[in-house]
Amino acid sequence: MSESTTTPVVRLDHIARVYRAGSISIPAVRDISLEIRPRVFSVIVGPSGSGKTTLLNMIGCIDVPDSGRVEIRGEDVLRLSDNALADFRARTIGYVFQSFNLIPVLSAFENVEYPLLLLNVAAAERRRRTLTMLEAVGLESQAKQRPNELSGGQKQRVAIARALVKEPALVLADEPTANLDSVTGTAIIALMRRMQEAFHTSFIFSTHDPRLMAEADQTFSIRDGMLV
Repeated sequence: MSESTTTPVVRLDHIARVYRAGSISIPAVRDISLEIRPRVFSVIVGPSGSGKTTLLNMIGCIDVPDSGRVEIRGEDVLRLSDNALADFRARTIGYVFQSFNLIPVLSAFENVEYPLLLLNVAAAERRRRTLTMLEAVGLESQAKQRPNELSGGQKQRVAIARALVKEPALVLADEPTANLDSVTGTAIIALMRRMQEAFHTSFIFSTHDPRLMAEADQTFSIRDGMLV
């Protein structure tokens, strides 16, 4: 990947997000500015309800701030049309969720392959990249198994392979170890670090997990929607 190691992969400039329920306004993110370096582990920490997930969703182009500027790899994403933004998100950003979010009727291979289908990658290349990713996460022998035949740790390995198979610049992980036991969680953290180093991908986590915090190259602490 030719991306500069000094240009921020994410730059947020005075972003804010308010949710409204009837006449009630709930500020979720308040005037946050930050820069995230490429090819590192970055962690967003804070108590429940502090705005971590909202912040992660705006970085991931899933949610849109009410004000401010969001740049991903130098692209001002708020200026993109809906279709252009969806295409940019599909090509640039991978996601890992605490609940895995695998498609239950698909095998591990098919779950990992799925993002490449959406990007219209040719069949031979899809197969090569999918098998390479399954091998990288140690699941080549489970390629034909469906999610209900896999352990929690194996499901999260499939989710990591799926996030990385399209070679994104950025992977967002929302509490990726929350549903795993301590031994499995430690193994998953080590796997994500190895994958980050091997594929030069930037990882951004929201987490309460002290083991993930200990691995962070950059840490952002958020409370009541503000950086502290």
